[in-house]
Amino acid sequence: MDIRTPADYQQALDQFTAWMDHEPADLTPMRALRDAISAYEKGQGYELPAPQTLVGRLELEMYRRKLNKKNLAALLGIPASRLSDVLQGRRINLDLAKRLYKRLGIPADFILEAA
Repeated sequence: MDIRTPADYQQALDQFTAWMDHEPADLTPMRALRDAISAYEKGQGYELPAPQTLVGRLELEMYRRKLNKKNLAALLGIPASRLSDVLQGRRINLDLAKRLYKRLGIPADFILEAA
């Protein structure tokens, strides 16, 4: 896929968001769209603002590591349902905070401030 205009870009973002919410069985098109979005953003000089929330930071880590929710939950050693709760803004406990620090490298001060 080739993204050439801001309208193409917005359409691609909308499609990617829909796929994030309802992950398709075949991830190949989703990965191709992710790469096209990234290429467009780099070409436009876009920089992602630093996330200010824990949810934003987790979404960024998912993007950077090319993980879906199921894979991130496995990496953190938590059930997918618990990760869904966290991504919906529910509070985390000390055990999960430690896992975020150790397994994802999220700074402890950010976790404490954002959680």
